[in-house]
Amino acid sequence: MVIFFFVLSGFFIRYAQLRKHRKLFDFYLNRIVRIYPPYIVSVGLAALVLICLSIQLPQVLDNKIDRELNISLATSWYELRNFNVLSAIRTLFFIPIDKMYVGYNHVFWSLLPEGLFYLMVPIAFMRIKFYYIFSTAAYVVGLILQQQQIGFNAVLNYLLIYNMYFAVGSILYDIVINTNLIERFKRVSAMLLFIVVGFLFVLLLGLAIVKLRYISGIVASLLAILCISTLLAGKISPKNSLIRLLHSIGIFSFSLYLYHLPLLLICYGLLVAITDKFVFYDRYYWLAVPMVTFVCYCLYWITERMSVNYFRKV
Repeated sequence: MVIFFFVLSGFFIRYAQLRKHRKLFDFYLNRIVRIYPPYIVSVGLAALVLICLSIQLPQVLDNKIDRELNISLATSWYELRNFNVLSAIRTLFFIPIDKMYVGYNHVFWSLLPEGLFYLMVPIAFMRIKFYYIFSTAAYVVGLILQQQQIGFNAVLNYLLIYNMYFAVGSILYDIVINTNLIERFKRVSAMLLFIVVGFLFVLLLGLAIVKLRYISGIVASLLAILCISTLLAGKISPKNSLIRLLHSIGIFSFSLYLYHLPLLLICYGLLVAITDKFVFYDRYYWLAVPMVTFVCYCLYWITERMSVNYFRKV
């Protein structure tokens, strides 16, 4: 679903730049203001949660217990205790300290591809056709190299794989405004579109379970294209209750994405403290989700929303 978001990001950044072109400095400043205030708070929250777990519930960080979560938390705690200037620099650039991200908040991985895309946008969009050709060729090369089991560093991984998903979203926007694609979607049965979306979603889940990452990335891109086109074609009423709910969640989705894992770890720690047992997420997950979502919403208003409002005034 992160790949789904990359396609959305490419679509809406292309829309925003064509609607109101921002010069290089203004574009970068806008992205920095949008990303860094909630990101820095989420880094602090993740670190604080890990410190609290180490003090109050050291057993969940005991790597002698052969359990993946314990081992990962122990590794994160070791890296946090040895946090230094280099660690801080790596964190600012969305790079793991060593093996783990700060405070075990591994959702940070997607911010590096997003940040690299933003770095490219002002230049790439000046030569948009070349950007599309380059993205396609790089993706093909990346897939071939992956088949040869050749590993990439983070930057190459973006250029050869992840960049293509942003480019797909951008290409889709150009197709939407320059062709009659949406008119064609309007003539397709809403039920048929619903069935295809459902099929692609189930297929995506299956591919994710068996860890066919690159095939699932292609399916996620197709799903994003279909969903965006279906919505633009007016196949779903804006008065639809589910759409209204998801839209309201979407407003603070970035904060939800950044903060949810440390908050889930707090819930996990409370459960271990209460039961004195190591339990798996699925035993309490649905009870924790509403509470975590509410806290993320509160954090959105005091971090992400506040910074955006402030810089708009400035």
